Amino acid sequence: MQHKLEWVIAVIVLVCATSLQGASAQNVEEAAPSYSYCLRPSLFDWPGGLKHAFRERGIKVDAWLAQFYQGVLTGDGDKTWQYGGKGDLIVNLDMSKLGLWRGLSVNVHQEWIFGDDVNDLGNGELLPFNTALAFPRLGGSDRETSITLSQAIGDRYSLTLGKFYMFDVAAKKPLIGGGGLDTFMNIGLAAPISGVTPPYLFGAIGKVKADYATFTLMVYDPRNAQMKEVIRSPFAEGKTTSLSATFPTKINDQKGFYTVRGVYSSKKGLNLSTIPSLLDLPAASESILTRKGYWYLSTSVQQYLYHYPGNPDIGWGLFAEGAISDGNPNPLKWHFLAGVGGQGLFPGRQQDRWGIGYFKYGLSNQLIKGLARIGSTMPFNPEFFIRDEQGIELFYNMHLAPWLRITGDLQWVRPHELSRKRISVAALRWQIRF
Repeated sequence: MQHKLEWVIAVIVLVCATSLQGASAQNVEEAAPSYSYCLRPSLFDWPGGLKHAFRERGIKVDAWLAQFYQGVLTGDGDKTWQYGGKGDLIVNLDMSKLGLWRGLSVNVHQEWIFGDDVNDLGNGELLPFNTALAFPRLGGSDRETSITLSQAIGDRYSLTLGKFYMFDVAAKKPLIGGGGLDTFMNIGLAAPISGVTPPYLFGAIGKVKADYATFTLMVYDPRNAQMKEVIRSPFAEGKTTSLSATFPTKINDQKGFYTVRGVYSSKKGLNLSTIPSLLDLPAASESILTRKGYWYLSTSVQQYLYHYPGNPDIGWGLFAEGAISDGNPNPLKWHFLAGVGGQGLFPGRQQDRWGIGYFKYGLSNQLIKGLARIGSTMPFNPEFFIRDEQGIELFYNMHLAPWLRITGDLQWVRPHELSRKRISVAALRWQIRF
């Protein structure tokens, strides 16, 4: 598939790569962005420009266009390469600069998805290969708006209310953050699934920063906030409470972040132990088929092993996460992921991001056994025979200009459907920041 935009980007890449050759980070900071497109923080941002003038008045505007050319190399299902993309517009209003009280801010995130993707092409995978194009599409729409209102009290306390896009939260993790746009693409690594936190949530998040840890309390509706009913009648089907603590540490002068999290939800879900009875009890009462309450525990670590001298925020290291849940009604019983990644794998390429990671998601034993019993009573249907899903992903994100990045990505996945072949997926991703 050929697109005029691809040729335009190829020319820009060549020009920027040539102009940046041999330029140090200090040269980039000292250069006047207004004289070179390739050195601007974003394509339309320079001192004295419109974006700069907006920021001075408390209006920060950020816009991204990410495009993907991705295809399945081996495995079952459709192997036609797919082209699609996502636009993100993020507006942050500093209300103190706009004449209201100090510490108050409003954040608006608008998303648009276009084109096609490789998610759910008949390969038997459980976890989307492309996180950025999976949401909000899996919720039934190719566009979505998230709005939050935040009040900071000094440097230690903050409270945020509204509708959250949770991949914005995942994107802030130091080593692997990106939410599917900057680092890993598979949701198993880009935004680990818990089964108790929807992709869009409606509720409140409070943070307390102590000297030794940051504590985060979340109270939210357990349903996906893409549904209008969640906004109209919040907490109608229960409430989810999450408490986490992140402990910053240093080992051999390398910083690290260690997090523990606990979640409980009062929402009802399908009692997975009743799955074999579903065919025989179509009129069974809700009390038999449902079970109230989910719980989930996790721990994660991101530990730097190397950072550039004088800049502890640029470097690479190890990351890992392990989690366990009740397994009923939560269909995910546990997961584990680990890998290495960060910035600056090669000298002189401090802004490039890279990573390689492994993940495995364990499904509820009651779900696996229940579906297998149903499958054994009818003509063979491979979708009833499932297992844990695991995979490996590696990527390299080349920083060609502050506003232009290109990523190569490879994935190898053993799908959760027992009869399906192992899958390999390749992708090219390019991003422009306006």
